[in-house]
Amino acid sequence: MSAPDRSVTAADLRQWTNEARVPGQPSELSDLACLLIASGYLTPTARGTVVRRASADLPLPSPSNGYSELRRVQRSILHAEKYLDTTVLPSLVVPIVRSRLAVLNRRREDARRAVVTAKGVMPSGTRAVRRERRENVYLEIAEREQLFSGLLCAPVPYRPTGARRAGSDAFDKFVGVVGQVGGRGPRRQVEEMAAQVFGPDAVAPGTTSRGASFADGYETLLFIAGHYYDRIRTNPAWMSDHFEMQRVQVNLHAELAEIASDVIALRALRVDLDQAKNNGGFDAGFIAHIQARESALRPVWSELIDRVLAFSEIAATVESAATELRLLDEFDRASTIDERIDHLLARSGDRELGADNTRRLSQQVRSGEEQLRIYRDVLQGSIAQLAPGVRRELPQRYEP
Repeated sequence: MSAPDRSVTAADLRQWTNEARVPGQPSELSDLACLLIASGYLTPTARGTVVRRASADLPLPSPSNGYSELRRVQRSILHAEKYLDTTVLPSLVVPIVRSRLAVLNRRREDARRAVVTAKGVMPSGTRAVRRERRENVYLEIAEREQLFSGLLCAPVPYRPTGARRAGSDAFDKFVGVVGQVGGRGPRRQVEEMAAQVFGPDAVAPGTTSRGASFADGYETLLFIAGHYYDRIRTNPAWMSDHFEMQRVQVNLHAELAEIASDVIALRALRVDLDQAKNNGGFDAGFIAHIQARESALRPVWSELIDRVLAFSEIAATVESAATELRLLDEFDRASTIDERIDHLLARSGDRELGADNTRRLSQQVRSGEEQLRIYRDVLQGSIAQLAPGVRRELPQRYEP
């Protein structure tokens, strides 16, 4: 998935979402991608505000350790709380787990302040606030709180970046205490127990060779969309003059936010339908009705797959175009060298060689420019797939 030359198909996306796993070890999502995905939990008005701030390059909140780490902190908190409530631990171990839980809670609270009340992001003066409200780029306090709740659910793969890699000695301390209590048992078994206590992000290195795994297929699709969004946005070719018209035609920030909104809403409906089926399973007519509603939702998932696939095609096209642009830069540099050679040879009366080189370089440049025109045509088709003619409206019912 992370290889630029890897062509992705709809079948690949379906397989990855079915398995809740993507191949390789793709890089973490950027904070901006996490914010836009988290905006899918907001109301349409607040989500539009986040998109406008991103489009206008206005300040957006960002914790010191990033939103991917925030999700891992939240995941570890929930896991530790559940484990303390449902598992009998040795009395010597409980204080260690509670101490780590307190540290994690403090880190989460620091991140919440960075999102909700951090200085330098949202204005605090009355005039500045009124101005941003008029321009529809001001996020209210309640909207920032809801955005933070959505950021706690940012799509992050399970990786060995928990207690060990975070630089905390809690993991080793836990292993030592359990080892003393349990006698001379194998350290591997003690480490497995510690991994269960600290959560999936504290697993030992080497257990994620099959790829990056996620909580479910919905989170997987959100991560894939954010991954290709980052690859497009950070590619210098996308920001070049050659694709200025394409940048005007599509707002990548808005597309990612809308995809996230639909995926989150679809997952909420999936949860509600499963709950309704479990509660009313005794009635055959009711079950048939639920199954009919589930079938009606299947085209929505296919549309989302197609829109994310369009993101991947744009990323592949832009990355190929970047190669052509690098070649054109080399041709330009070679043309400059060639002019210097021509000037030197002109004084010796030999102009033919310089003219031949100039014609050859001109033909190469024309070939590169023609290839860029082809890329622009391909982008037109991919961009058209991002906004289907019939948009389905899904209710905002999911609460992170």
